[in-house]
Amino acid sequence: MKVRECFLQAVAIVGVEEEARETWAAMNRINAPWAAVFDGTHLIGVVNKKDLDSFLRVPEVFQRVGEVAKMDMPSRRGISLSPDTDLNEVVLRLEMAGADAAFVEGDGRPHGVMEMDAAKRALSRSS
Repeated sequence: MKVRECFLQAVAIVGVEEEARETWAAMNRINAPWAAVFDGTHLIGVVNKKDLDSFLRVPEVFQRVGEVAKMDMPSRRGISLSPDTDLNEVVLRLEMAGADAAFVEGDGRPHGVMEMDAAKRALSRSS
């Protein structure tokens, strides 16, 4: 089974210089639980609302999302997958990185995020 055959979570694409609050707003505009943070064409990491939470609660903190993406879990999610990647490989790569999700390139469809739990569920159904 390939990634393209699975349900992907929506993702907002943002640059490293964007503020955490702006990223949160971009995610909400398209109802995406994830944001992929890029420095030009290089994926830095993938953040979710939980990652941004502490930077949104304190009004005087204006953290760049690039700094948030370099932190522990978001940076481990800095894995970019092709939609043609086999799910067994996805699970292996995520486990090796200690990540819970990875960015999936669009290739003719919208970009998305593949979560580890979703990949494992899809694998168990395909066996």
